[in-house]
Amino acid sequence: MLRKALSAATLLAILSSAAALPALAQRAPQAHGDPREAVALSPVEAEDMLAGMRTYLETIQGIVAAMAENDIDRVPPIAAKSGAKMLRDVNPVTGLKAPIGFSMMSFDTHDKFDKLAEKARAGTSRTEVLADLRDILGNCIACHASYRLAP
Repeated sequence: MLRKALSAATLLAILSSAAALPALAQRAPQAHGDPREAVALSPVEAEDMLAGMRTYLETIQGIVAAMAENDIDRVPPIAAKSGAKMLRDVNPVTGLKAPIGFSMMSFDTHDKFDKLAEKARAGTSRTEVLADLRDILGNCIACHASYRLAP
């Protein structure tokens, strides 16, 4: 637990120093008519990010399937797939390229998946699982409404 907190704290410190590293924190040009903030990544970084978003969707679908079958015991390992452990393989430089709000929303989403896994492990109700999924999907919607990948 302490290691996870230290890793998150270290990554947060790196991300907050983005203002001091203008070459890494450049804003991508705005798409014509698209008010969302651009996230400028290399093609490999963009594909990794999109793969992570697909993992979010697969996780949510797996949790919904478990709830539809009234099998809450399947939820913890499914939810954990989109938890903070997903960040282990992310290059910190990628985080420096993303807007701070985007990164903070990402951390929050991973944290919400971890908390959902913990609650399900402890035997929470279907109602609580659905409320947590509502909040996770709220993050997804807010992120997609606020940010876009730069061309």
